[in-house]
Amino acid sequence: MAPSKKYDVIVIGGGPAGSTAATLLAMNGHSVLILEKAKFPRDHVGESLLPFCYSLFEKLGVLDEMKKMYVRKPGVRFLDTDGNHYTTWCFGHVMHGPDSLSFHVPRGLFDQMLLENSRKHGATVEEETKVKQVDLDDPDGSVEVTATKTDGATVKYSARFLLDASGRDTFMANRNGWKKPHPQLSPTALNTHWMGGNQLGGIAEGLLQILYLGGDKQGWTWIIPILEGRLSVGVVLNDSYIREQKKKLLPAYGKEWQLALYKQELMESPFLREVLDGAWIVQPLMINGNFSYFIDSDKKHGANFALIGDASTFIDPIFASGVYLSMNSARMVAEALHLRFTEGEEPGGAAMDRAYGQINGAYKFVNKAIMYFYNPQSINLAQAGYAAPILKDHQYYEDVMALGHYIVAGDFFEKHEEYSKFLDILQDERSFKRYKKLVIERPEFQANTCGLTRSAIFPEEPPVLPVMQDRATASQV
Repeated sequence: MAPSKKYDVIVIGGGPAGSTAATLLAMNGHSVLILEKAKFPRDHVGESLLPFCYSLFEKLGVLDEMKKMYVRKPGVRFLDTDGNHYTTWCFGHVMHGPDSLSFHVPRGLFDQMLLENSRKHGATVEEETKVKQVDLDDPDGSVEVTATKTDGATVKYSARFLLDASGRDTFMANRNGWKKPHPQLSPTALNTHWMGGNQLGGIAEGLLQILYLGGDKQGWTWIIPILEGRLSVGVVLNDSYIREQKKKLLPAYGKEWQLALYKQELMESPFLREVLDGAWIVQPLMINGNFSYFIDSDKKHGANFALIGDASTFIDPIFASGVYLSMNSARMVAEALHLRFTEGEEPGGAAMDRAYGQINGAYKFVNKAIMYFYNPQSINLAQAGYAAPILKDHQYYEDVMALGHYIVAGDFFEKHEEYSKFLDILQDERSFKRYKKLVIERPEFQANTCGLTRSAIFPEEPPVLPVMQDRATASQV
């Protein structure tokens, strides 16, 4: 069966990376086909977005729709394991425009919005179409893609270029043996949505909550106010710890052992117990393993293909960086590809090399920051606002705290080298002690909120999300 039409670009996957690249390419007049195996909407982890996504939403033309639908995110609050220490990082401390308010999004609806936006701008979208084979070796340099429909029918497509945005399915990397597990991180996330409970610690004002988990768990817990009165609560744990707990829980709970583990970990935190008092679960538990992997830089793009988003690398999502990394890398690759189509292979190839230089640098920096997060002797973002008041170094303090805010806001593409050097400096024991000493205690970092009103945080037209069970039939924690 011969392909019926040759596109400029075929995109495998309709998630944020795929839809972003497709929309931007279609806006520039290129013919684009998205092949997506699922039928949207579908649930997905990664519901809290970084402020640096804001300009991308403007560029894609979805910002006004997002403002109407989604909860705003003014910052993030990091808490110690025991909940006794915390630091509130408000993006408005260093970002003074409208982009200081990010978003929390139900990913099923958010991803569907981005995919429909691709259609709106001229991309062809075929859902429930699973790619089975890719041939990159055509003599004329084109790409042939074979896929199957839900009825079993086989279809073929052709394009000048292939973008693999298949997410954690990592289509190209799996088939070519490029995918490598992270040498130090092997986390699994367990998460679901809750209704009710108590909106404490700035939750009612839109703050993302990140709670450190100590010991051999090597993990953390998130609380996201996904809607007013509805929380996304997740636990990320090291796989070795999960295996140990499975042995203990399986005899008592059978196939429900993962839900029992999830609740067990939440209830060990005094803060989480208080937040979830009287709350009930309203959707099935989601489990996402194999969280951290990478593909070597020289495998991420070639003469007629490129890997973008989670199809190229995925790291533990502690800083809520995944969607931004995916969408911004997709933007950069789409811009390089447009240059190639309009000005030729040489300038286009140089642009692609520059794009991946920044993309790889951003991922490398985020990985370094995550490893610092898991190192108990290193930077503690929950305690960053506590230290001795050495006023003579006030400006140094301001610089350090500003840098910290920009890092958690997502400013790590163009400035990844600068921020990476800062982290390297802190590996020196004397420099690290000075850093801890100079980050003085100040009220704005100990506040529970970023000082915004309810009307600034919660949307005019919130979406309606499914509820698995009501309070009367649900078992409460």
